[in-house]
Amino acid sequence: MKLYKLLIIAVLVLNIFTGCNDFLDEAPSKTSSVVPSTVEHLEYLLNNYTQFAQEGANELIYGTDDYGVLTELYDAASNLYPVYALQYATWERENLANYDRPYWPTEWGKIFTANLILSIVSDVSGNEDQKQELKAEAHFIRAYSYFKLANIYCLPYTEANKGELGLPIKETTNFEESVARASLEDTYNFIAADLEQALTLSRSLKEVNDKNRSWRASEVAVRAFAARYYLSLHDYERAQDYAEEALGIYSQLRNYNTDMHYSDIVSEVTIFNPDPTTVSLDYPYTHDSQIDPTDMMEWGESYYLRYLYHGSWYYIPSRELLDLYDQDYDLRYKYHIVEGYSYDRGATNPPYDYPGYVFFFKDKILSGPSVPEMILIKAECQIRQGSWQEGIETINELREVRMDASAPASAKYLSAASPEEALVKLTEERRREMPFTMRWYDVRRYNNNADPADDVVMTRTFYPYNANAILGGEAPIIYTLEKNSRKFACPIPNTDIIASQGVLKQNEY
Repeated sequence: MKLYKLLIIAVLVLNIFTGCNDFLDEAPSKTSSVVPSTVEHLEYLLNNYTQFAQEGANELIYGTDDYGVLTELYDAASNLYPVYALQYATWERENLANYDRPYWPTEWGKIFTANLILSIVSDVSGNEDQKQELKAEAHFIRAYSYFKLANIYCLPYTEANKGELGLPIKETTNFEESVARASLEDTYNFIAADLEQALTLSRSLKEVNDKNRSWRASEVAVRAFAARYYLSLHDYERAQDYAEEALGIYSQLRNYNTDMHYSDIVSEVTIFNPDPTTVSLDYPYTHDSQIDPTDMMEWGESYYLRYLYHGSWYYIPSRELLDLYDQDYDLRYKYHIVEGYSYDRGATNPPYDYPGYVFFFKDKILSGPSVPEMILIKAECQIRQGSWQEGIETINELREVRMDASAPASAKYLSAASPEEALVKLTEERRREMPFTMRWYDVRRYNNNADPADDVVMTRTFYPYNANAILGGEAPIIYTLEKNSRKFACPIPNTDIIASQGVLKQNEY
């Protein structure tokens, strides 16, 4: 079926001889089709970081209350909201299934590569210890992609949902292997089994050419992913244990007071108000390079290099998200919230001033397991297990390097007078630190844990639309994603449903 046959380009045309063994320094070639026969071939294949790092998940970008849907912004520059973006943002499911969306096949391509390695690693020539490391890494890659896919295309994993549709279990590269969807329980059991194999990986997060080797799996990356995985299952004891193990291995944080600065490149835009006026936009230095991955490699907080990719170049922060930041002292606001970014994207005549969120260039936000995420997982587990004062102290370890050094203590550090208040502070800090990348996962698990206090019902007020156009002349309406909505399982592309001749089932709404 199409799900795997289209992936043959990505995997069977192996450009394994063109990548650098330690760090890719040139674009890979697609002119060689080689059957891997040595461990070095497999190493080259896994060093192609571009295949594994990018996550073009529009479901995550548009689908939460971190993303801003504003009638005023549409009125100023209607091109900023294409119909497909509104379908994601308002949780439309019927027509969205007809779009050929890149994220679904891309993650299956990573799974295919992992299966390829697992199917041949025992037969290639090379060091046996190295083979075992490659095997563990392939299990990690497969578990990671399955987890990502399950959290977008399946319902949340709960006792009540165990019998719901999960994902096809693909353990080989055989195109004849069934694409029927396993149960959600079997899918998560498959992830857990892969994770156990991945935890045998002993490779360190070593430096290569002055960069952490985060584009490859490592002992600490697997433990950090395990923390994220068990947090999603509300197993706070195990999640905290793995988060602390990861932090015990590597805990470097960037101090935004000393390690961040604005770009030296002046960005100027002409607006009409009504006469032409030139305005300057301040970008972080990480904005400057679109294609060079050096900044991402040198960032230093990542355990495993993955990044959310947005081809439209405008992460529109919601007003709710913006209001969570201390705009006087939070350096994440200073460097990642670019004032006037709407001008850069075309809202110039008439001008409409609205910010944008920028991390790397205009399209990438780090989404892989990281030191900040482990600190916040540790803090959340402390709070949910009763040690809420310690949890607040843990959050403040992160804020120490994110808040302006000149800020008064009351602004720099969080405090709480109760477990309930501590949990609110934690959830807000996760949004400030990891907007767009983690909110979808967080809302899903908040709505399905034992504590109703953190439930989230997401709503938007925007113009109606049809399959072809946004009806900007009509009165805005309210769109809602209820707590237990089946729309938390995004639709699988219908092209794959059709290609499977009905074997692959679509989600029901």
